[in-house]
Amino acid sequence: MNNEQKALLKTLQRPLLRIRLMGYEGQKSGLPCEQSEMIADLADALHNISEALSNESYDINFHTNIMLGSFDEKYKDKSSIQLLELYQHILENEI
Repeated sequence: MNNEQKALLKTLQRPLLRIRLMGYEGQKSGLPCEQSEMIADLADALHNISEALSNESYDINFHTNIMLGSFDEKYKDKSSIQLLELYQHILENEI
């Protein structure tokens, strides 16, 4: 597994934890539409990463700049997590 794949795997782990926590919050008070949309967008940005990790001909640009970056752009002022920034930090500092 190369460094980009390792960073994608770690990037997948942290937002999944965030999704879980948002689900627990929603159980207590009901999820607002905005939070439900964010959960769906997080899952959309992340759901193909497992395919990228199992396919040697994956397009790293698609999974990072396009999918992760699109989430970041949409939620830049609304989310405590920035996926592309997280991926780049992991790749540069944790791998």
